[in-house]
Order: sequence, then structure tokens, then C-alpha cells
Amino acid sequence: MPATPAPATSSAALRAALLDVPPVAVGSVPDLGRAVFVGSGDSLASGLIATGFGHRALSAGDVAWSETLPAACDTLVGISHSGTSGATVRALRMARTAGLKTVAITSQASSPLADSADEVQLVPVLRVEEVVPCAGHVMLAQGVAAVCGVDTSPFNPALAKSLDRVRVTVDAQVRALPESAPAAVSVLSLPELCSGADFWVLKLIEACGLAVRNVPLEESGHVDYFIGPEQHLTLQLMGPHGRPRFDRLAEALLTTGQTVVQVDTSGLTDSDLPDAAVLHDIATAVAGAWFAQGAALRWGRPPFRGGAVNMDAQHIKLDS
Repeated sequence: MPATPAPATSSAALRAALLDVPPVAVGSVPDLGRAVFVGSGDSLASGLIATGFGHRALSAGDVAWSETLPAACDTLVGISHSGTSGATVRALRMARTAGLKTVAITSQASSPLADSADEVQLVPVLRVEEVVPCAGHVMLAQGVAAVCGVDTSPFNPALAKSLDRVRVTVDAQVRALPESAPAAVSVLSLPELCSGADFWVLKLIEACGLAVRNVPLEESGHVDYFIGPEQHLTLQLMGPHGRPRFDRLAEALLTTGQTVVQVDTSGLTDSDLPDAAVLHDIATAVAGAWFAQGAALRWGRPPFRGGAVNMDAQHIKLDS
């Protein structure tokens, strides 16, 4: 049996970085009206935090490449850590030209995204060495929450305090995995973890090079028992709600030969903070990055396909 893999980023290193970085500095919270948050990849996962506040989140490419702004949208919020993601910058420029209010969430004040926005929500850079990255999402998700009116000043110390619990949960779940990689993976969740679940999908793809999908819990119950006969792994990300439904579905999927791993995230963070649900979602995302690294090592699949992938990312950057 493979040894328990070493973590991608130690709990101590990430804790130190969280305690060293300043909190997200919130200025005047903009009147968003009916807002749509757009981003790509990790940034879109961060944008999904806004759905908990009644806003929408879309892939920036859905706006930029269809050349169509979302209906019933008063404010377009673009999210990009570097501020150079091409589709996101293009979408914000389209919105500004059309007279919509525009907001940028980025770590780079001097970037094309910031230059394209009426208002800018800056987030600090969380400086920590990572193999499977989560630091950018941790800060961008806080930026999204701040734009939605959340006081995020307690988040960094609270998240730092929870990391040992996150590590224990992740290590236990990695040990529960099958010894060989499945053909594909499904990540099941309820809306309370929509951002964190999306982030799990992204990190598992990056780290393991597998086909991974994000599925609402009930939709899995309607179709996933048809999956097979290839080996399939279902990860159930469980928060405080819907436990009986998760259990019943797990029983059904096990009868079809699937492997089901239930990940209980409910104890990752303290629940007595204001807006604890946002912090819980961010902690779940950190767990996803660590879990993906552990799964990749357990299955002998080097993250990012061992350097075989072209990582210059020129195909997603803003055209000059």
C-alpha cells in the first residue's frame, strides 16, 4: 500500500503566511444592484462565493466570446489574481462601454483589469510555496465576499486556526482512497459548498490529470447509477445539510460498483463567526488542494502531468 503522501504545503507554512498577510482592506462597498461576477478557472470558483448573496457567477468567456452581456445585470465584477486574464478583461471592457458599473477584484493595482474598472477591490498576495495552488483563491474569495459587504478582517486568523483540522480531515480521506486511479471522478455537493466544490474539481484535474466533474447532489441521484463499468470515484462533499440524502445516494452508488468517499467538512471551521459559511467554503477549498496533491501522489500521477503541460498560459492572457 502506498505511504501516506507528504502535504503539498505544510499547515505551518500556510498558517504563517495567513498570519503575516494583511486583511483584505475594504473601502466603501459598492451598490452592486443585480451583479454578475465573472472569472475563469480558480477565479470563477472564487466568484461563486457571490451566489450566496443573491448574485450570479459566470465564466468570463461566456460573456467575452459570445459578445453578449448578461441580461438583467447592473454591475459586472471581474476577478483575476494577475489582472491579465484575457476573457475577464474583455468582458469588463464590454460592460464599461455599454454603461454598466464595473468592479475589478485583483491583486495587481496596475493591471489591465484594474484599468478597465470603475472601482477596484485589491487583495493581498498570500506568499507561500505551493505545488497545487490555493493561496490565490483564498484571497480572491475574500475579495468577492468583501465586495458583497462582508467584513473579512477575522478570516485570515480564523482560517489559520482551522488548518490542523483541515489537515487531519484531508489525510484521513486520502487514506480512504482506492490504491489505483479511477477512470474519472465526480464531486457532489449542495449549494452551501458550490465554490469549494468547484475548486476541488479544478485541483483534481490539475493534480491528477483525470476527467473530473462537479455535480449537484440530487442530479447525481437521478443519473449517476448509469456510470460504468470503468472504475469511478464519487466524492461527496458534505456540509451541515442533507446528510440523510448523501447517505442514501451513497448506498445506491455502491450497489453499482462505484467507489464512494464521504468528506465531512462540517467541522473544518468554527461556526460562531459572522459569515462563517463563507469561511467554511474557503477552508473546504484549501482541503481540496491538499486532497488533490495527496491523491496524485497516492496514484502515482505527478501534478500538472509532471511538467508535460505547456504552462506559459499565453492562450488565456490578454492579447497585446
